[in-house]
Amino acid sequence: MMAVGVLAIVTAACLSSLLIDQISVRKAKEEGIAMDFLTKYVENIKALPFTSVSGGMPVNYIYNGSGGGPLIAIPANTNWVSLTNTAYQTFYPDLLWLNNRNPQMQVTLTPNSVSGSLHDIEVDIKVDWDSPLSAGARQQVQVDFCRTAAVPLL
Repeated sequence: MMAVGVLAIVTAACLSSLLIDQISVRKAKEEGIAMDFLTKYVENIKALPFTSVSGGMPVNYIYNGSGGGPLIAIPANTNWVSLTNTAYQTFYPDLLWLNNRNPQMQVTLTPNSVSGSLHDIEVDIKVDWDSPLSAGARQQVQVDFCRTAAVPLL
């Protein structure tokens, strides 16, 4: 009886560690997908002319919504935007892996002026999604960077 009891405890511990491992692997995979999406999105914004870094503007000329192509724009306000639509999944197909996790993105643009003229824009982008098996709070990744206007040489 004692041996069966010990065997049951060891078996339960092994099974729970397998479940925890699977959740950890899934979280890491989803975080990698979200970071890769953010990297692609950020690199497109960095490639824009400084004057085009504003809410409502497309991230590049390919994803401007013309000719039947998807519109991938910088959100006009700080509201959360769902990433489960076909436009974002065309822009970054791996988002399909997060589709049932309700992924969403928030972009905050903070313009900064020097001597009355626009000098730079702080860009903060967050992506969050539901945890696998509802194990914990929503997962989140974030990228922050600053776009500076072309400053004439002194």
